[in-house]
Amino acid sequence: MKAENEMRSLLKDYDRGLMDRRAFISRLAVLGVSLAVANAVSISPLGAGRAWAAINGAEERAWALAQEYAAKAQKKTLTLLIPTGSIGNMTPYVDKWKNELGVTLEFIEEPDEVVHTKGMQEAVAKTGSYDVMMPTAMSYPDWFDSGLIYDLTDWTEKYQPDLFNEEWGVVFPASHHAQLYNGRVVGLLCDGDQITILCRRDYLENSDKAKAFADEHGYELDAPKTWKEYFNVAKFMHDPANNFYGSLEYRSRYYCKWMFMQRLASKGQLWFDQDMNPTFNGPKGLEVLDDMLAINHYLHPDAFSFTWSSNYNAYGRGEGFLNIVWPSGYKYSTAPSTGPATAGHIKAAVMPADVLSDGSLLYAGMFCWGYGFAVSKYSANPELSYAYCQWMTSPTISADAIPYLGGYSDPYRVNHMLAPTERLTQTYTNEYLHTLYNNIVNTVPDFCLPGGFEYQDALDKEVHACLSGDKAPQAALDDAAKAFERITRRVGRDKVRQSWFALTENLSADIKKATGRDSWKL
Repeated sequence: MKAENEMRSLLKDYDRGLMDRRAFISRLAVLGVSLAVANAVSISPLGAGRAWAAINGAEERAWALAQEYAAKAQKKTLTLLIPTGSIGNMTPYVDKWKNELGVTLEFIEEPDEVVHTKGMQEAVAKTGSYDVMMPTAMSYPDWFDSGLIYDLTDWTEKYQPDLFNEEWGVVFPASHHAQLYNGRVVGLLCDGDQITILCRRDYLENSDKAKAFADEHGYELDAPKTWKEYFNVAKFMHDPANNFYGSLEYRSRYYCKWMFMQRLASKGQLWFDQDMNPTFNGPKGLEVLDDMLAINHYLHPDAFSFTWSSNYNAYGRGEGFLNIVWPSGYKYSTAPSTGPATAGHIKAAVMPADVLSDGSLLYAGMFCWGYGFAVSKYSANPELSYAYCQWMTSPTISADAIPYLGGYSDPYRVNHMLAPTERLTQTYTNEYLHTLYNNIVNTVPDFCLPGGFEYQDALDKEVHACLSGDKAPQAALDDAAKAFERITRRVGRDKVRQSWFALTENLSADIKKATGRDSWKL
């Protein structure tokens, strides 16, 4: 409360001309406001007070809603179903909700892969055990169609969480891929799960290695810009005799589908055509598997068993040059406690491009996983639950929550990346936050479709079978395509097709052109 009063007084004094701009920005910095936001507020034609209210508005509107419905609530507890490992971003606010609203936040943690199943069980049982649920965007279609979660659109229009604001909204296209189902808001994103490339800066800056690489390949040693360069540098850096490997790219079950999908997308190929026919079992899909099989020789020996945590551990110990990770992997690798060999030695880059037939480069990364908040239809306090979701994901509270250790939420709003707070900068660095922004604008979505978890598991199973040598590439892709056809028939072709059109409508212009999506007709 003291900080809020100080902020109000500061804004009023500046608008009345009682301090100059330099002093104003300096005082804002003391209060934890980023330089970019401070600059924007200080020069806004609306005046500092109104400009600050605009970016702070989503939080304040949510808090006012929470106060209203907390006072009315018979049940003074909100129960949240959350994935294990995410609680660290939420616990710092438990006391505020208890002390100021009288509301107890109760967290039920389940493993990542169990959250979706728990939701589907609740759709049948209708126990009201959960108020707020924290799934990935892949859960929304099945949860919504089963009647489990609310359509949040009317609430978002009334209370304005600023999801699509150009200055502090969720970055497009994740704003649409990870929050909408058939054009309706069904969840509020709280975790920016995109994947980027990491490499060892200290190896790049080694003059002997740089000269040897340039002599061998005819171009300068740097973070790879294309998949061909990725292969070349992984092979060049591979040194198994010294427990140092070209890349730690995942080959394990559950993860390898994403490695396949983002390479396929960068070749200008999506998972289905406009009629829901699988497309990945054609020439481009085979090229991807060939590329992945080729680089298997230069991967960490544990690549086929990596989980996200064991991958992060191995990379932090200094056991490889390249890695493909979520932003939490960057945070992990740059912290001395978890990245003893990599802290201070990481360079990040957007996901590599592929060279299209016309010679142009197509950048297409994956926005994969990515948690958000949904409201259960069986909650005793739906409006209060929604208020919590908007408050936690507001531009201001989310910027404060993400840097906390013990939680793996990552940046997802424009202000997180382009106007970060000091804490965000300290955690991720300005350089990496800009890399995240440049990468996210060219991402493709996960299987955020009816039957999405079945599709992704079918693809993952067959890609893994090929990469582990159990199936030939064409047979693996054909079997995955057959499984896709069975899922589509069971769910309903028209139903999935409508969702697929809505999902792919929000790809970047370059990806829509390269994949032919810009000419599809519903």
